[in-house]
Amino acid sequence: MEDFKFIKVASLRKGDKVEVIHNPTSYPLIGRGNQGAVFKISPDQCVKIFPKPMHAQRESEALKAAQGSPIVAKLYEAGENYIIMEYIEGPSLQEYLKSKGKIKEDITKKILFLIEEMKRLKFTRLDSRLKEIIVTKQGELKMVDLVNHFTKKYEIPQLLLANLEKLGLLSSFLEQVKKIDPQSYLEWKDFLC
Repeated sequence: MEDFKFIKVASLRKGDKVEVIHNPTSYPLIGRGNQGAVFKISPDQCVKIFPKPMHAQRESEALKAAQGSPIVAKLYEAGENYIIMEYIEGPSLQEYLKSKGKIKEDITKKILFLIEEMKRLKFTRLDSRLKEIIVTKQGELKMVDLVNHFTKKYEIPQLLLANLEKLGLLSSFLEQVKKIDPQSYLEWKDFLC
């Protein structure tokens, strides 16, 4: 099962997704981002391979700090350039909202819970892109890609708000937030103005 260690990924250009240089295994690639590539290694586990050990360390620290929280995957193992974590099946929140064409209040409540939980965990980046949030089979939201949650500082969820704006859902989201959490509404309402 340690054959994943032979997978090689690289950052060819800053700002681009990492490239898979060599994969001698049968593990399917299930995602690529700016810091790493994710491969499914069993029905309930995946491995994220990083070209830079610093990113593996940052993500494993964030996952370790958040273990036991319902908003993140279980961490099984961390190495110099990889982490093995729980495989979370489901669409990204971006795909989910696109397919629905609207945002229901229960999803807004779950997004607000996600942000409150990030505060409780003392993340400095209180934000996530919609594509980095998975909607589980049970309808819960789980975050993936925590590399920068202790290194960047976002006090308002600007990426999340901008993604909702692109989907045409920001105004309905903010109307729901106004009713559920008036304080957050006051902090966020002028973000895109």
